[in-house]
Amino acid sequence: MSMTKKKNLVTKEEIDKSVTHTSGNSDKSSQEKLLKLLQEMRIILEGPTFEDSIDGTRIRVMYATEISRKGGGEEGDDQEYNTVRFSYIKEIPIDYGKVPINFRSNANPSAVSVNDITTINDDINENPITESYDILEENSPTLHEILGLLKRIYFMPEDFSNRLSVDRMHKLRNIFNKDEILTFPSVSLDDKAGLIPI
Repeated sequence: MSMTKKKNLVTKEEIDKSVTHTSGNSDKSSQEKLLKLLQEMRIILEGPTFEDSIDGTRIRVMYATEISRKGGGEEGDDQEYNTVRFSYIKEIPIDYGKVPINFRSNANPSAVSVNDITTINDDINENPITESYDILEENSPTLHEILGLLKRIYFMPEDFSNRLSVDRMHKLRNIFNKDEILTFPSVSLDDKAGLIPI
């Protein structure tokens, strides 16, 4: 199942949430640098694509993701954006024995709890499978998570057997310098999500 709508992640609400995650950082100048940097950025998520696993124990969610930063041109001009594209991929464990589908609590700590969802519905037109995909959409990537994954990729060793991966890493390093990337929040190594080049 695939949706086609696009979503810009660099919104005031997402920025506030991201800064809240990094507020434990006592370095105020780092937060100020991140806020200034976010004003120059766009992170666009295309609608998700869902794939069921062969063994029926998880769903893979994929979002084509475009990361852009203003560059070139004079102040006030329509500045061009330097852009790099990745595919955000996350696997979520599921239980098809429940309708709507029961998303196991270890999939995403911030995920909507199944207990918070009312499954009794008098409207005969409601489709429990569609409702389940709506729950998946509510758990789309956050700005904090995308920035953390970009930081992880930035410092990964280059795999020269994968030319596309090396190309995207170089583009990312041309868009952001090391000091800028260090202002990005970090994500847990346990996070079952990743960005792959497209």
